[in-house]
Amino acid sequence: MHHFKFSTGTLLMFYTSTFLHVRAFTYSRPYHKISRNIVGRCKENFFKSFSSFDDDFIDMQKRAGENNPSTITKTIEDHLSHQKNVFDDMSSFFNSEEATPDEVKPILRYLVKKTLNQMKTAKEDEGESKTFTLLDIGCGTGALFPYYLEAANELSIELSIVGLDLSTKMVDCANDNAIEIIAHSDNTSKHSIRCEAGDFVKTVMGVDYCEKTLTGFDNGVINESTENFREKFDAVVINACFGNFLNQDSVIMAAASSLKSGGLFVISHPLGHDFVDKLRKENPSTVPNALPTEAELEYLLQFQQFDKMDFIEKAKVVDDAKDDSTLYYASCQKVPHRILREVVRLRGNVDEGYGRGGKKLGFPTANLPASLFSNALANVPTGVYLGWAVIENSGNDSVKGRDVIHKAVVNVGYSPTFEGKENKEKIVEAHLIVEDGDIECDFYGETMRLALCGFLRPEKRFPSFPDLIAAITNDVANSKKFLDFTPYSDFKQDNFLQSLSEQWVGSSGGDSIASYEFASTSDFLEKS
Repeated sequence: MHHFKFSTGTLLMFYTSTFLHVRAFTYSRPYHKISRNIVGRCKENFFKSFSSFDDDFIDMQKRAGENNPSTITKTIEDHLSHQKNVFDDMSSFFNSEEATPDEVKPILRYLVKKTLNQMKTAKEDEGESKTFTLLDIGCGTGALFPYYLEAANELSIELSIVGLDLSTKMVDCANDNAIEIIAHSDNTSKHSIRCEAGDFVKTVMGVDYCEKTLTGFDNGVINESTENFREKFDAVVINACFGNFLNQDSVIMAAASSLKSGGLFVISHPLGHDFVDKLRKENPSTVPNALPTEAELEYLLQFQQFDKMDFIEKAKVVDDAKDDSTLYYASCQKVPHRILREVVRLRGNVDEGYGRGGKKLGFPTANLPASLFSNALANVPTGVYLGWAVIENSGNDSVKGRDVIHKAVVNVGYSPTFEGKENKEKIVEAHLIVEDGDIECDFYGETMRLALCGFLRPEKRFPSFPDLIAAITNDVANSKKFLDFTPYSDFKQDNFLQSLSEQWVGSSGGDSIASYEFASTSDFLEKS
């Protein structure tokens, strides 16, 4: 493989990555005054025994922190601007051969091959083509590019790489290096690389960080700029810098928003968890977080649109190696659902609504009147939910389909595709997933209990009715499938749905006619 002079962004990860989204800290004096000293120490220590590198590097970071005591920034923008200047100043060193010891290269090769293999397998399972898109977060001057192309050629896939970095000088170097890498790569016509400057969360989400919401985290702002990164990639990779993000929840949300359905999210580091934890302990203003343990990763993913796949901290990176190498590789796959922070219980009389679900779209809906649930819906994000529903049998006669728990896919929102006829209020439209004949007669005016436990997607305006119908068809299929699996299937045992003989009034508001409540999903699942 041809070798080029550019940074790996791996061993100096705390420098190459703090620009990404470390929100709270900045330095009190210009960084360029000490950057030459740091670079000198790096070059002096790089070719010592690799086993001593950890302590040398951490000591360098600690001294750099002592020379530049951190202070709380007034705004995220101020901090990111400062970070841009720091890494612009350091770009020439990161673009040199000295930045990559030979001992690390096999680990990088292993991490990249692992990533592309999982990405390819995931998409093949969905019958996708052999053309793939990958977003490299904190790409620096092009650290992983040659390894990506080498692995892509071995897998006989076409790879389109987008690199994102805050430093414009790093990006300039990365784009120059990309041209040279492509020119020297086999099958050059198959691959492409482009890089641009920007903060990951801001670029994808349109906000500085994502607030917690009922559905997990805020979906940010969707506009012409952010749409260029929404649901566009088969893989998102954050190598050697995840510990530098202050708000890791926002980073994971941005990753999920960037990926296509079934896409792969990878957090990796060639030197492993303990190395990053040392950095964090010695200089938390630079590395505010350690890499998550497996249990911590599962906690981070709890309300995100991901299923955990691999978690690897030791591996034989070359066939003839005597010992396993220490590293960090955590991968997750994007799934079309996520659990709610709170189960939403609604009880009220079914309204006739707008008459659009069954007549125009072929998906009849049972609507709960907005007038009775406006307060309940105030903090419920618009979008498509999945859950369980029961039509109460209020009379003495047994009517088919009553007092039976049905699967449901539920839209909460304004129906924006019906231009000029949008709902004036946020309403609840529930489509009960049943076979013909499962429910006798219509049930307008009857009492329905509805428990929302999962989220599928935000509400959006579709360009045409066929596009909307296709999306609803997919929503119904996903709800029908995933409600059969935990944790969603557990909510079918909710007393709210099971104990129909008991009068129910929600604890959050309402009366015996119509009421609602929000209850912790974690607490419910612990008790179930």
